[in-house]
Amino acid sequence: MRKQPGSSSQRKGIIMQIRVAGLALAGMLALALPACGQAAGTAHPPLLIASYSNHAAYIVAPDDQIVWQSDKMPGACQDAWLLPDNHVLLSGGNQVREVTADNQVIWQYEAPGNVPVEIHNCQPLPGGGTLIGEGGTCRLLELDQQGKPAKAIQLSLGGNAHTHMRQVRKTAKGTYLVTAAGENNIREYDAQGKELRVLLGKAVEKQGVKWPIVHSAELLPNGNLLIGGAYGAPVIEVDPADKIVWKLTADDIPEIGFVYSAGCLRLANGNTVVAAYTSKYPIFEVTPAKTVVWKFQNPALGNPTHVKLLAPAEVARFLKSKGK
Repeated sequence: MRKQPGSSSQRKGIIMQIRVAGLALAGMLALALPACGQAAGTAHPPLLIASYSNHAAYIVAPDDQIVWQSDKMPGACQDAWLLPDNHVLLSGGNQVREVTADNQVIWQYEAPGNVPVEIHNCQPLPGGGTLIGEGGTCRLLELDQQGKPAKAIQLSLGGNAHTHMRQVRKTAKGTYLVTAAGENNIREYDAQGKELRVLLGKAVEKQGVKWPIVHSAELLPNGNLLIGGAYGAPVIEVDPADKIVWKLTADDIPEIGFVYSAGCLRLANGNTVVAAYTSKYPIFEVTPAKTVVWKFQNPALGNPTHVKLLAPAEVARFLKSKGK
């Protein structure tokens, strides 16, 4: 065997230099070759995506790999949540389901069949219940842990089964926030269904924003509303006096091909995540200054209307729960 030149310490030093150089090269390649659909050098967190066109929900890893997908719902899937017990709550068509990682149904709610119904939404509630809004019957329903109606509030809204209620949310103060797409307004009700506030689409448009139909509304901790304005693509934040204090339009982010704003999330750092439906990049994150942090695109997943950001540990626990 040929003897290696130099001392043992010299050889170790050379090997260490090679390893460091290799790591540096790998880092350069990682920055030069971002994953499909992502901004260079910035990976998105794990995503739970509700796909309107595919009638299903997906979990996508930061490397863009699809690591889980639900069975198809009977209609457009517009809302999905990963629950603390490693189940997924999702809505679609005339049904809402809670399923395991193996797609075993824990419970399923199906709307009455005497009228056309579309359920575009669902929200897990403290204590294990679920809030849904039924378009067609025009009802807010709180379901118990078995998916049975425990509370019903009848509303009177313009539109039809498809447009009565696009997104519904129960706020931290116990009120109900409803995006009434058919009449292009946002309405807030108290626990008994008494109307507390209405934000008129016409009032928003007078402030210079094109807003042909409203899709989503989230009550922020500061009391403002974060709103997805659907076609025309505005995302706006309005204060309690209905004044626009921040907006995001297609002109602000031309690289996104932004044509529709559906579900929106405001992160703790002030950034905003948008599910942009039929846009070129249908999911993205922007800073308050409207700089794109990352963007996601995978045509196989169809057109998303809602997205949740997950922690890697949440996804690991969920996938580990398969077969249990």
